[in-house]
Amino acid sequence: MKIQRCCLVVNSSGIRSGYHEGDSSREGGSGREKKELKEKVAFKTKSEVELLDDGFKWRKYGKKMVKNSPNPRNYYKCLVEGCPVKKRVKRDKEVPRYVVTTYEGIHNHQGPQL
Repeated sequence: MKIQRCCLVVNSSGIRSGYHEGDSSREGGSGREKKELKEKVAFKTKSEVELLDDGFKWRKYGKKMVKNSPNPRNYYKCLVEGCPVKKRVKRDKEVPRYVVTTYEGIHNHQGPQL
């Protein structure tokens, strides 16, 4: 099976960028609390299967139908206790041969052995 990948890094504003650290401090005088910004990385992979082996262990915690798409989006959390990383997996609505995998957060433990 041939796998093709491309990568896009976006921050919570949807702007393409490199690493962006979050800040949960309060804005000056407005009384509104900023949302913590998390790093997001999205991969678009040509694949017949939706869940690709990235070396980490994941627990599925949800499934949601996506607007204007016949394919659902699946939600996963890293299985290591205390790790904040989440993963969303869905089929591309324009080209169903592609799977879009979005990772949110940074693993706080050692990665898989290659």
